[in-house]
Amino acid sequence: MQKAIDEVSPHKVDTSIYLAKIYVEFTPISDIISPPFSSKVSKTLLINAYTRIGKLGILDSLFRKVKPKPLLVSPVFYMSSKSPRFMFKTEPNVPQPLILREGQTYGFTLTIIGQLNLTSLLDAISPGLELPLFTSRVVIHNLSVEVKNFESFKLIGDYVKFSFKTPVLLQFPKGWARVKVPPRHSLLPIPCFLIWSLAEHWNAYAPSHLKISNVKKLAAYSNYALVEVDYSLRPVTVIYDERRRPRGFIGWVLYEHRKLSPKLSRQLSMLLEYANYVGVGRSRSIGFGIVDVKALKPAR
Repeated sequence: MQKAIDEVSPHKVDTSIYLAKIYVEFTPISDIISPPFSSKVSKTLLINAYTRIGKLGILDSLFRKVKPKPLLVSPVFYMSSKSPRFMFKTEPNVPQPLILREGQTYGFTLTIIGQLNLTSLLDAISPGLELPLFTSRVVIHNLSVEVKNFESFKLIGDYVKFSFKTPVLLQFPKGWARVKVPPRHSLLPIPCFLIWSLAEHWNAYAPSHLKISNVKKLAAYSNYALVEVDYSLRPVTVIYDERRRPRGFIGWVLYEHRKLSPKLSRQLSMLLEYANYVGVGRSRSIGFGIVDVKALKPAR
């Protein structure tokens, strides 16, 4: 981990843009009622951690009102299950609250994009630290950091499986219609919508020589290059707070990745791995649209 920290120290001459994904594990010391969409727990712990060391200014820069935001916070997930399961409530199961149980191990992730200095993060959140959370406290058990630069993103495979871990709010691209239209979401992971979403996010932070010059062309190409082979999807209505009920989808889709153009295939490969760190669709900064994208070999 120290090597990764040194590589992104602000004292270095290197001004490259990096992406860091931080995994945090914690245990409540008593039962805690969680908001219905538990990324509010993750964000609260992050704020409390930086408040403790008197560096809220760092969070102000990460939470600033820009789109897309350079900080993405996941919902809390169970660590005790075989496959981590994110905590959020959907209709119609309103009555029962989400509860973080005393002694259970939970986790969440943070993704930060920019010219990184991870030293302050490790000062704020470190194993053994006890932090306040609502009416109780939690103990941080583990923290790990994965650092990547934009040149390293590449996911190669004849088949690609998208697993949608939290509800995806996949918006039709703005500007496609020449008249004023209301926001429109798709309950199906149509490749061009996925790739458009990823390419716009990528272009907001990637160095100039890696930016995708024609997002519309790549999005259209993806409809022919990513061919559905199998899927299991279902729509969900998420209880975000007292008023908002966004509707999205979860599940998985297996695509065959046809290499129809060397250049466009390389760009798709970058975005497919990038999705593992930034998700897809709207409201990614608060934990919607988290995906696990894997390259698979064809069955023999």
